[in-house]
Amino acid sequence: MVTELLIVWALGVVAFFVLWALLAKVVQRITQKKYDAVQTNEETPEDKQSTNIEQ
Repeated sequence: MVTELLIVWALGVVAFFVLWALLAKVVQRITQKKYDAVQTNEETPEDKQSTNIEQ
């Protein structure tokens, strides 16, 4: 019983950190794409939408 609980707990901890790392990678990619778009003076789709709303 106790060993099963420890195994489940360990798997949960490992899964949490794996998902956290994947989420960090996705956020990093999105941020890099936005940064690259700003550097090349391109507007992202979100920027175009906010510009249309302001006008």
